[in-house]
Amino acid sequence: MTEFVFLQALKINIHPPKASIIKEVIWHPPLSSWLKVNTDGAVLKNALKAACGGIFRNSFGSTVGCFAQKLVTESAFVAESYGTMLAIEIANQNNWMNIWLETDSMLLVMAFKAAHMIPCSLRNRWANCLELTKSMNFLVSHIFREGNSCSNSLASLGLDCNEFVWWNYPPTVIRSEVVRNMLGMPNFRFTSF
Repeated sequence: MTEFVFLQALKINIHPPKASIIKEVIWHPPLSSWLKVNTDGAVLKNALKAACGGIFRNSFGSTVGCFAQKLVTESAFVAESYGTMLAIEIANQNNWMNIWLETDSMLLVMAFKAAHMIPCSLRNRWANCLELTKSMNFLVSHIFREGNSCSNSLASLGLDCNEFVWWNYPPTVIRSEVVRNMLGMPNFRFTSF
């Protein structure tokens, strides 16, 4: 109580800490015979750099392949959209017919039902990708950023690439997170209210 009186005398306001919620975020593998692809976009506005990335994994959580692509855009949503379209096109080229796409962009998840949300410059390619998904068993879902760290790191790698890059095995920078995901280890999301 003495400390409180002293702080008041110095006219220092005391604010109790905000309450926060801690949520476990766990990456879940797909069902057998399915592939799950997590995608993300990255934009460095002050450096005028953008990229997207994605990782395909099987029901054991093992990496089937991953990619990164440097882009020309200042919009995070456009970068996210490119990552999603690339993932669908790659799945189609490889005849992977059971695809679960997961992204940390709720806007992108909603765009699968409302194509008008996609910028005009991408709508034709987006429509073509939606058409490709009709010949697949295709799911799309949202995951919090904390559970999408592998694709986030791949998008960051893409910022320094000169062209599209495909890896058959996860690059060194994401290997530990891939293993954490395989083991079902959680990441934590902190939100204050």
